[in-house]
Amino acid sequence: MRLLYLSILQILVGVIVALSRPTVWAVQVQGGAADGGALLKAGKTAEAREAFEARLATEPGDTDAGAAELAASERLALEARAAGNMDEALRALLRAQSFVPHNAHLLFDLGILEDQMRLFHDADKSLAAAAELDPGNAMLLYAQARVKMDLGQLDPAKEKMQAYLKLRPDDAGAHYGLGRIYRLGMEFDKAQAEFQRSIELQPTQTESYYELGDLALKQGNFAEAIAQFSKTLERDSKHGGALEGAGEAYFKQKQYERAKTFLERAVAAAPNYSPSHYYLGLTLARLGRKEDSERELETAAKLADAENKNAAMQYQLLTPTATP
Repeated sequence: MRLLYLSILQILVGVIVALSRPTVWAVQVQGGAADGGALLKAGKTAEAREAFEARLATEPGDTDAGAAELAASERLALEARAAGNMDEALRALLRAQSFVPHNAHLLFDLGILEDQMRLFHDADKSLAAAAELDPGNAMLLYAQARVKMDLGQLDPAKEKMQAYLKLRPDDAGAHYGLGRIYRLGMEFDKAQAEFQRSIELQPTQTESYYELGDLALKQGNFAEAIAQFSKTLERDSKHGGALEGAGEAYFKQKQYERAKTFLERAVAAAPNYSPSHYYLGLTLARLGRKEDSERELETAAKLADAENKNAAMQYQLLTPTATP
């Protein structure tokens, strides 16, 4: 399934796992906050946070207590995120922000988490605030490009990714990301160039090969599409998008038995991806298997309807509510 290829968030590992990076737990403060340092070292993170917040309530300018508050809150957020409780992770970071409101590191982590939770407008604001405090930070540019793309703001996304690549021109993942932005903007030649550059920098991968294959498929170059999908499948034999794409290419060349083989594998790898069922249904019809064909086409229609409803819901979520 095309949706199974690694997203930019997955490629930008440094951005995705921002909350998991090591933090310096230096605590050299007075009173209750010092007790918080001992609690933190003892693994009593929630109690430590209470101590740091008590200190900040009376001494809001205590930078050591602020750093310790941030450290404790990030640890709690990471623990909640690891347990799958994204809402609790978000609450932990927002709570820290109320005590440490102007911290680029915290705003960056908050923006990444909000993006993962599909709170794209909130993520955009958090990252913009972080960028004001830390202009020129490469990873902030990368993260902003991702969020702008999620918001459908392709020109700003392109601008941020290009700015990142000026700082880190040999980042294969960034060239892949820029290629995705160009592709969404229907700039196919530029997209192809970026995917090829990504491969030059990192030949051992799957996603740029997949994207090149899909571009070739859309342009009717079926032999090239199959060749690129084959390179993807050499490293990921269950890549749903490449399996479906190869099956579709063989179908359009009227090689129905070969198409069936790939499309059945695609359905097994990504059972909720409607195009795999659709082309399998068409292929089975060509092979005279009417009942099986009708079943696959019906499944494809149901999945497509669900995808359309989900897309409409996402559009509503991304559209800012008008204020009177």
